[in-house]
Amino acid sequence: MARFAQGKYSLAISDISGQAFPWNEMVTQWNGLFVHFSEFESKQPQLDPKPSHADPTALPTTRPQQPPSNALRFLSFNPIKSFATGSAVVNVFEENHGRQHSSYVRFRGPPGIAGAFNNIATIDGLSGSQICDASGHKITPGIFTNTTTTLVGNIDATQTTGITLTSSTGFEINSPRTPGSVDFFSGGAPINAVIIAAELIAYTGITSNVLDGVVRGSFSSTATTHTAGATIRCLQDPLNNYNTDTSDQGGSDTATTGQISGGGYNTSSGPVTLKTIGPQ
Repeated sequence: MARFAQGKYSLAISDISGQAFPWNEMVTQWNGLFVHFSEFESKQPQLDPKPSHADPTALPTTRPQQPPSNALRFLSFNPIKSFATGSAVVNVFEENHGRQHSSYVRFRGPPGIAGAFNNIATIDGLSGSQICDASGHKITPGIFTNTTTTLVGNIDATQTTGITLTSSTGFEINSPRTPGSVDFFSGGAPINAVIIAAELIAYTGITSNVLDGVVRGSFSSTATTHTAGATIRCLQDPLNNYNTDTSDQGGSDTATTGQISGGGYNTSSGPVTLKTIGPQ
C-alpha cells in the first residue's frame, strides 16, 4: 500500500493569508480551513451555545394583583348604567371590585390640567356633575334589580338556616363567581346576594325558596334581626357590580329611560380624596 510523503520540503498555501508555509507546519481549523499554526483561531464559544431551558413558572395558576379599593381605577367601556325611569340609581360594573357595603366611591371623568378631572358626559338624563359629585356616593354591592319578595318568618342576627322567601322567582341561583378579596365560599361556589333593610346576605343557591350556604352580614354590612314580611331584594353578581343612588348628595337628576349605559372609556372610580404623590 502506498504511503504519503512526509512533506519535509513541501509548501502549502494558507486559506487565510494566501501565503506559502512549510507543509508540515500547517493545521486544519475548526471550519475546515488549512492554515499555518501561527494563524490558527479557536472556535468562538458563542457559536455553540449550551442548550437552555425556559424559565419555570412559579405557579401553574396566577392572577395579577388587584389594586386596593382606595386606589384610582379606570373602568371598562360604558361601566355605568341607569336603573329605571325617574330613578337616580345607577349600576356600576367593576370587575372584582372588593368594595364594601356603605363605603364611598367617587367617579371621575377624563383627567384635565393641574391634576383636576373632568366630569363624564350625561347618561340618560343623569348629569355628569351629579354622577361625579366631589363628595362621592355610598355604594351597595350587587346590581340593583326590581326583583323583590318578602321574608317568611322572623330571623335573628345569627340565623343561617331556614331563611325562607315567599317567592324565589327571579332570584339568582348560579351567579358568576370571580375569586378576589371578597371570598366567602371555597370550591368555586357562586356568590349571590340579597339585601334586607341594610343587611346583605350572601348565599350559594336556593332550594324550595330557602337560601342555601348563607353568610350573614356580608360585604361588611351588619347582621341584625328581621321580621316576617320584610322586603327582600335580589342583588345580582355582587363581586363584580355595585349600585348607588346618585342623588344622595342632593342632586335632582333622574333617568329618562332606564337601562342606558354610558361613561365611555375614561371613567374611573376611587376614593373621595386622592393621595398626592411626590414632594409635598
